[in-house]
Amino acid sequence: MKAKINARAGVAASALILLVTSGCSGKEQGYAQPQGSSNGSSIDIQTTVPAPSNPISSSLEPCDLLSAKDLAEAGKFKTKYKEQGGARSCYWQSDFEQGGDGFTFAVSLRDAQSVDTLNDLGAGVQRTEVNQRPAAVSKNAEFRSCTVAMKLDDVSRVDVSVPRTEEDDACEIAEVIAGLVEPHLPEIP
Repeated sequence: MKAKINARAGVAASALILLVTSGCSGKEQGYAQPQGSSNGSSIDIQTTVPAPSNPISSSLEPCDLLSAKDLAEAGKFKTKYKEQGGARSCYWQSDFEQGGDGFTFAVSLRDAQSVDTLNDLGAGVQRTEVNQRPAAVSKNAEFRSCTVAMKLDDVSRVDVSVPRTEEDDACEIAEVIAGLVEPHLPEIP
């Protein structure tokens, strides 16, 4: 909960800084003031500043994009929220105490990176769809990991990342998990 509040405060602070600095020009120093008449009377000028558009991802929480019911067939999982590398992520780990094998994957929201900016992890980036939603897949053949990125809007995406797996293809697993996440996502504008 504290991380959610800190994340929201960070977004609010960033938006405030953007609004404060967006009206400034590098040509003149000082403060912008409305031009009034030379007789010293004040003029009440109403201005409206459009609210900055927020990416769809900013209204989502990564740990809310899957439920225990979604994963029931695979076992019980513990979650851990973490912010790093430009993403808000939820790490899911199969619960050892419930007989799980420790399998881990991550669901990450990227507020400022579109599906078109998915990094090539070594085996190219393939365009695809997940439940008819535009997506991209990037596989790291050397480390046998994979990321499936799904479009949220033109500026944000959700990633499903599966680290190295011993027996199974990480991309097959990531695509199955992405298929479970996708129904929880809002429609693309």
